[in-house]
This record gives sequence, C-alpha cells and structure tokens, in this order.
Amino acid sequence: MTFQILAVFFPAFVLVALGYALRRWQIIPDGQWRGINLLNYRVLLPCILFVTIARADLTQAGALPVLALSAGGILLALVLSLGIARLLKATARETAALVAVCCVWNVVLFFTLADRLQGAASTQWTGTIAAPALVLATIIIVVAFAGTRDGGMRKALPALARDPVLIACLLAVATALVWPLLPPLMTEETVDTLLSPLDLAGYGSLALVLICMGAGLDFAALKGRIRLLFSAAAIRSLAIPLAVLAGAGLAGVNGDAQTLLVLATGGPSAAFVYAVATEFEGETGLTAGMITLTVLVSAIALPVFTALTLLA
Repeated sequence: MTFQILAVFFPAFVLVALGYALRRWQIIPDGQWRGINLLNYRVLLPCILFVTIARADLTQAGALPVLALSAGGILLALVLSLGIARLLKATARETAALVAVCCVWNVVLFFTLADRLQGAASTQWTGTIAAPALVLATIIIVVAFAGTRDGGMRKALPALARDPVLIACLLAVATALVWPLLPPLMTEETVDTLLSPLDLAGYGSLALVLICMGAGLDFAALKGRIRLLFSAAAIRSLAIPLAVLAGAGLAGVNGDAQTLLVLATGGPSAAFVYAVATEFEGETGLTAGMITLTVLVSAIALPVFTALTLLA
C-alpha cells in the first residue's frame, strides 16, 4: 500500500519541485512565466476540462450523490472561509483571497493523480466530479475578487462571460447532457477523432501545468498574516476532504468514486486563482502565500486521506 501511494504521488510532486527550481535558478526568466501561465489558463486547461467533462456520463448510476458531494465541498469551503474571515476580522480584500483559495482545488493535479492511481477506469468519475466543482468555484472566485473593486457585479458579470475555464465547463456539461439524447449521427471513432486535437493540447500539457504550479510557489509570501495563511490551508487541504470523506460514507459512495472525491477535494488550491487575483488587482501576495501553503499541507495530508479510502 505504501509503495502504491508513493508511486502515485511522487512523480507529480517532483514536477512541482522542478517548476520551483526552474524559477528559483532563473533557467526560465520570471518575465516568461506570465505568458506560460496565460497559455495554461486560457487554452490548455480549458481544452482538458472540455474533453474530460464532455465525455462524462453525468446521468450514470450513482452520479447524483457524487455530483452533490463535489458541489457540497465547494459550498462548505465558502461557508467556512467566510466564517473564519469574519472571526479574524479580515478586510474585504483578504476575505476575497481566503474564499478563492479555499473554494478551488487543483484540477490538473487531480486528473494526473487519478490517472496514475486508477488508469483508464478513473475517467468514469473524473468528469462528474470536476463539472459542478469548477463551475461553482469559478463563479465564486470571480465574484469574490470583483466585489472588492468599484463596480462590483458590473465587472464580475463580463469577467464571468469571458472566463475560459467557466466557458469550457459549461459547454462541456451541455455536451455531456445533450449528446446522448441525439440520434447517433457519428460513430464513436469519428467523435474521438474530432476531439483528438483537444486531447493532445490538454493531456499533453499536464506536465507543463504541474511545472508552472511549482514555479508559482512563493515561500516569501508565507511571512505575515499567519492566521489567514493557516486557515486557508486547514480549510482547503484538511477540513474539506475530511467532510467529503464523511459525507461519502453517509451517502453510500464508496470504491473508486469515494477515492477520487477525496483525491480531488483534498488537493491544493489551483494556480489560476492567482491569475484571477491579479486581473482584479486583489491581494496577490496573500493569495500566493495561501496557495503555497495549501501545496505543502496537501503534499503530506492528501496521500494519507487517499490511503484511508483504499483501506476502507
């Protein structure tokens, strides 16, 4: 069991460490990372999300509790982060950063770990788990950051309308729901051929996205506002996966679905949260620090949570 867990997590976190080293040693200059991150956020990530969710069977047996637990994890993160922010008397900008980091888990890391753990069998649930979580989380973080600026929702609505991640997820959900209802106009082989460019763009970029995740780590940002930093890590990487694990037990979700739910919801926050914070001139330093700490905590906690589901 221990070797199996190490074999799943070791390669992914080595790539994250490599990304940090590349930036630390300036093998790739700082100025070039912005373009790489924009490519990931605007093109590569939407490609992989569309392909994965569009191929998901959102109406399969047992899908409803999985969808509910995925969405419930995001809503619980929202409630906890708002509660903690109020308790700590955080400013509106600090609250936005806390909410955003807590509500978004790293979907690329999830897809990578799921594939290494379960192989092709993981595709039965990865899209179903990702769809509600990413739609809800993207709306929440854009609204949270926009709410701290003049104009509020007037700026949030246009941002949501052009957000590439949200657009990809909504189109994919529509495709997944509508496609099975249509007459078989094309064979499965034809569909796979049409989607193959997106497959190549998305899955071929997994390593790059993980490297960029490491490049975005900012240990200097861990100084100051310790209570907010640790609150973000505790909610994102500890409280939410434990709650989802308990909820899965109560809902009768077990086996592969339970493992993948914990693997997704226990992951660190996503790097694209920083991009949204930058776009809305939010607390970028605090956001970077929170993301960094969730990566460190998840690197320890997530293998343990995963092992618990495999032993159940």
